[in-house]
Amino acid sequence: MSEIKTGASKLKKNMPTLIILIISGALIYALPYFRSYYYDSFVKLFNINNTQMGALGSAFGATSVVAYCLGGFCADRWPAKYLMTISLVTTGVCGFVLLLYPPYPVVFAIHLIWGITSILTFWSALVKAIRSLANSDEQGKAFGFFEGGRGLVNMVQSALILALFGYMSKAVSEKAALSAVIIIYSVICILLGLLVFFMFKEPEREESEGAPTKLFDMKILKRVAKMPTTWLQILIIFCSYAMIISYFYITPYATSVFGTSAVIAAALGYFSQYCRPIGCFVSGICADKFGSSKICAISFVIMLVGILGVIFTPGQPSMIWMLLIFIATIYASMYAIQSMHFAIMEEGEYPLEITGTATAIVTPIGYSAEFFMPIIGGICLDHWNNTAQGYKVFFGILAGLAVIGLIANFAWMAITKEKRMEIKASKMQSKKA
Repeated sequence: MSEIKTGASKLKKNMPTLIILIISGALIYALPYFRSYYYDSFVKLFNINNTQMGALGSAFGATSVVAYCLGGFCADRWPAKYLMTISLVTTGVCGFVLLLYPPYPVVFAIHLIWGITSILTFWSALVKAIRSLANSDEQGKAFGFFEGGRGLVNMVQSALILALFGYMSKAVSEKAALSAVIIIYSVICILLGLLVFFMFKEPEREESEGAPTKLFDMKILKRVAKMPTTWLQILIIFCSYAMIISYFYITPYATSVFGTSAVIAAALGYFSQYCRPIGCFVSGICADKFGSSKICAISFVIMLVGILGVIFTPGQPSMIWMLLIFIATIYASMYAIQSMHFAIMEEGEYPLEITGTATAIVTPIGYSAEFFMPIIGGICLDHWNNTAQGYKVFFGILAGLAVIGLIANFAWMAITKEKRMEIKASKMQSKKA
């Protein structure tokens, strides 16, 4: 059983380090994904076609799937500090290689490498590092601040970088503008790597209680796989991430059913990034007062109400305000659940030493919704010829998944009741001390 640690706020003491990890967790993905935001410029300047551009995304995505499976084992075997530092620095160095505008095979190879550096050696190590920065009764706040902070960082950096790109495109040239974007992201990644190396204090590695001593420890893997909480956590992640990966369908739904302009519909999509910090910060603060799984359950209910509201709101231009309300509830609640994805691990009896192994199972299966949902959405829209019925059927499937996620959440709460009581008792005791 993992030890319950409360008392003086460990998170408050480690807040500067958490801020660095938040920025790192946001900006390490800027280089692998910036091509999507500057699609036309990237295709033109690297002299590639749309198929080749799509292949870059597939290369990164395919590598990421494998990396999610193996990354957890790396996180349990090697210090998170070194894994994160190597990941950030290598990601930035690959960005500088991209500045040479090399032949397509090199660009393709760089995206394969980014799949390794941003997932295999980074993500599970990052999750483990976040867990180590907070006490048992501060996990919700730690991960809530982490996800909300990532949302804020992405909002600010994307706006600033886009403004810079627009200015330099007109004042200098399109190539100079894209090069500036690559340089900034690359330099920031390398600097963040150095900051992580000097600021993150690696927690003491406990070799007791079955801590892994080799890369693939089948004994630990079987132990985690046999835990019912592992599979309940997978369901919770899958059912909530299905909505996160599908919310962009609201944009075409608003135009085709409510008759909104393309600008307003796009604004509804961007609105998600403004709701994200609210959902994450509020859920994180509330989770440490009432329990991570309780807040997760409440968020599932709110998300379900929002989805049903979108389905049953009359498709009239005059009802767009009601659609906006339901969309806001979906956005805030889905990101609130996302911030609890790994915060609930403290309730599930996962010692810090095997966090990586647990994420090696939970993450790839839970996030596989990213593969299934676009296919299901496309089938629904094609079958009903892009009519309102197709969208409503798809949203109905998302509502069904929300119900399944809520049931899994209740099952989690039943199984972890004793552990949650221990955390609550320790919290009350620390307040009296």
